[in-house]
Amino acid sequence: MRIQKVINNNVVSCVDDSGRELIAMGRGLGFSAKPGAALLPAQAEKIFRMETQGETDRFKDLLASLPPEEIEMCARIIAYATETLSRRLSPSVYLTLTDHIGFAVQRMKQGMMFQNALLTEVKVFYPQEFAVGKHALDLIEQEQGIRFPEDEAASIALHLVNAEYETSLSETLHITQAIKGILEIIHQYPELPIQEDTLYYDELIVHLKFLVMRAFEANEAEEGEPAFVGMVRKIYASEYQCARQVERYLQVQYNRPITEEQIANLAVYFHRACRCSTRTPEAGRARQKG
Repeated sequence: MRIQKVINNNVVSCVDDSGRELIAMGRGLGFSAKPGAALLPAQAEKIFRMETQGETDRFKDLLASLPPEEIEMCARIIAYATETLSRRLSPSVYLTLTDHIGFAVQRMKQGMMFQNALLTEVKVFYPQEFAVGKHALDLIEQEQGIRFPEDEAASIALHLVNAEYETSLSETLHITQAIKGILEIIHQYPELPIQEDTLYYDELIVHLKFLVMRAFEANEAEEGEPAFVGMVRKIYASEYQCARQVERYLQVQYNRPITEEQIANLAVYFHRACRCSTRTPEAGRARQKG
C-alpha cells in the first residue's frame, strides 16, 4: 500500500495495488508520514475497506473530526460485536456506528437526551444485539465518563442489525415496527394465548423477523403446495385467520405482500406458540421419561 493522504497522527488514507482506497489506523501511524510512502499492512492496527468511494470519503471526514480515543473506542465496540454475534458485519458499520456514537456523545455532553420509541421491541426482537449495545454503554462510561440510558443501547443494536442484514436504518426501523404491529394483531385474538416467556415465543419472534425481512426484500416468492395451505386453513382455523390478518396488515401498511404458503406457515408458528407455550421441550421429555 502507498499513503495517499495523512488524515491525522493516527489515520492515513492509502491506495492498494489495485488502486482501491483504504483507510489505515494505528497509534502514531500518520506522524511524519508522507504521501507516496509505502505502508505495510502489518504497520496498521486496523485497515478499513468501505464498500463505495462515497462511504470512504465520508469516513475520512468523520475520522478527521473525531478525537482518536473515540474512534478507537468505536472500533473496539465493533470488534466485540463481530466476535459476540458471530456474524459478518458490513464494513459500513464503521462509518454508521462511529458517526452515531460520536454524535450521541456530543449530544450527551450538551445535555440533550432522546428516547428510543422501540426500546421494548429491540430488547425482545434483537436480544443479542441489545446485549452488545449495553456492553458499549459500559465501555463508553468507562472511557468517556458518560452513562447513557438503555435507549442508546437499543439505538446501537439497530445499527448492528443494519450491518448484519445490510439494510438501511429506515428499513430496519420499518421492519421492527412491522413486527410490533404483528404482535399487536395476535393479542387481538383471545383464543390465541401466547406466553412471552417461552422458547416457542422466541421461535415465533425469529420466524417473524425473517418473514418481514423477506417481505421487505420485495423478491418474488414462489407459491407453495395448495394442499398444505388448505390443510392448515382447516385444522388451525383461528391461527390461519390471524395470519391472514397479518397479511392484510403488511399489504395495507407497508405494501409488502406475503404468499399463501407464508400465511400458512405463520399460522403453524402461531399454533406452536399458543398450544405449546405452557410447557418447554425439556418438560415434555421429562414427562415422556416418567
